[in-house]
Order: sequence, then C-alpha cells, then structure tokens
Amino acid sequence: LLFYMIHQINKKILYASLFVIVILIIVHFTYYLFQIPSTSNQNTTLIKTDGIVVLTGDKYRISEGIKILKNNSNERLLISGVNKKISKSKIISLYGNDPETKQLFDCCIDIDKVSTNTFENSREAYFWARDRQLKTLLIVTSNYHIPRVKLEFSRFFQENILYYNPVNITEDDESNISLEMIKKITFEYIKYLRTSLSFLVKI
Repeated sequence: LLFYMIHQINKKILYASLFVIVILIIVHFTYYLFQIPSTSNQNTTLIKTDGIVVLTGDKYRISEGIKILKNNSNERLLISGVNKKISKSKIISLYGNDPETKQLFDCCIDIDKVSTNTFENSREAYFWARDRQLKTLLIVTSNYHIPRVKLEFSRFFQENILYYNPVNITEDDESNISLEMIKKITFEYIKYLRTSLSFLVKI
C-alpha cells in the first residue's frame, strides 16, 4: 500500500512538473514571437552606420544588404557565412548584374567563408569590425532570426552600436503565414531556446 501511495505521489509530481514545463515553454515561445520585428515600413536604409553585416541563409538577405549599401556608399558590407564551395565570382554573377554593384564588390564588400552558424557570424563580424575600426553596424537577416541574433551578437558587441534590418523570407505580405514559415519559426525557436539556456548556464 505504501509503495502504491508513493507511486501515485510520484506520478502527480511528474505530471505537475510536465505541466509547468509546458506552460513555461508556451510563455517563452510567445515572448520569442513578440520579439520578431515587422518587415513592413522599414526605414533602415536611412540609418547611417559604419558597416553592414548580412547573415546568409534565406534568400533576399544579400540583395537587401546590397540595396542598403548602394544608398550609403561610404559604408562597408560583410556577407557572413558564405559556403566555402561558392566562389566570389559566383556571388557577383548572382547579385552583381549591373556595373554599380560589380564596383561595390571590388571596393566595399567583404566575404566571410569561416562562419557556419550564428555564433560564428557574430564572432567573425566582431573581428571584421574591429580590424576596420567600424563603430556601428547594421545587421541584415530574416525577421524571425533576429531574436537569436541579438543574443549571439551581445556576446561581442554593446547593444547600442547595433541596428537590425529584418527581411521577410517571401516577397508576399508577411501576414501570409505559410507551412514553410511555420517550420522555420519552430526550428528557429528551438535554437533560440538553446541559446537562451546557454546564457543561463554561463550565469
């Protein structure tokens, strides 16, 4: 009888613990969603920074970074996380169809092939900015990626020197939520949760 009572108590504790964990995850996921900035009415092309960092991944990120660079020609741009197998000439062929863009690749665009994840993006961006004495940076990445980017970049940069340009992963209105977007947000949240926990462990 005593064993049965202990077993029942342990089950209740287990269920209660699982319930609390689920509630905490839901609250944290909601917090993550609220941190995703809107891509509508973006005016970041008017923000004056010393450098632009594009984090590769979804389409439209690189083209968005180049567009911003064209409007602020005295900046430098880092394309971070380029696949080692992709040559600079290949990137130019994809994004440098006009003479102005090709000239930017010669004078103002650097390519990082070291980074393979967001932490390494932040580290290489730090080295790049430090070596070129860049004081402020505009980070260009997908909107759902920005919450985790802010965490990773806080390891190397002060918050007040960073600005963010959120990019929608589709050309459609961002309110049109697709199955692809739901999957991307879900997997990104798992990474965001892992990064958040790494900060707690460090503390």
